[in-house]
Amino acid sequence: MIYELNKFQFSNVSHLLTSRFVNIEIKGVLQGYNPGWVFVDNILNPNTAMVWSKSIAGFYFIGHENNLKFNERIDQFIDSEITPRVREVGINHFEFSGTSARWDATFNRIFKKRNLVQSKQFTYKYKCIEDAVLESHKMQDEFDLVKIDHQFLQRKFKNIGFINSLIVDWWDSLEDFVHHGVGYCVIENDLIVSCCISSCVTNNSMGSHTVTLKEYRKKGFAKRLVNELLKYCKDNKLEPYWDCMEENLGSRMLAESCGYKKEFEYNLYRFDL
Repeated sequence: MIYELNKFQFSNVSHLLTSRFVNIEIKGVLQGYNPGWVFVDNILNPNTAMVWSKSIAGFYFIGHENNLKFNERIDQFIDSEITPRVREVGINHFEFSGTSARWDATFNRIFKKRNLVQSKQFTYKYKCIEDAVLESHKMQDEFDLVKIDHQFLQRKFKNIGFINSLIVDWWDSLEDFVHHGVGYCVIENDLIVSCCISSCVTNNSMGSHTVTLKEYRKKGFAKRLVNELLKYCKDNKLEPYWDCMEENLGSRMLAESCGYKKEFEYNLYRFDL
């Protein structure tokens, strides 16, 4: 059997987070900050778990990679239980990764009948944030940099849906984001032109996501906003993380220009449902 844990039971799998390739999206779900689901082989003493993170609309496999009890059932479980649920939220594929190279070998065995598509992800970390010297650069006169809070979200922007939809892509609600996360925007009068929000949060770390309207790119807004989020992390003793696809050169260049260093890389898989 494969069982789903309720949120009060998520801590039951904490002992499985032993690999150095554990993404903060997993911890964000298990520590109760970010929305997600957790499926295990044993409710009280799990050996293997599959964690879904809404933040990245994907699954992570953690724990014992050669757990026959779990591995022999998971493919059929995806068809019968997971597929209907992810389709309800508009997802028609199963995207996943593991926390070790051994999981890669396991995936090729248990999903051998699936048409697996493989890609690579890079995880960056801003190391020694407590020692970082983060300067504030003056904005151009026609633009303002503002923090996203309740008051900001109630203002009458032309494109308030831009930031609202971005937030709920990662969080259960605007309220959850304001309570647990942080974000900053560049605005021009009543138009939001660029924003950077915390995409996932743990007890001691934070990931971020940055978007700029196409016609306002290459003006340095994204880097300025990331710098603001880094200052928040420094002030609140949070380790900043960054995750992106290997092929996303723009995201990689932005992370590296802001001082992030590559921590590790891992394989990402997907197949259609």
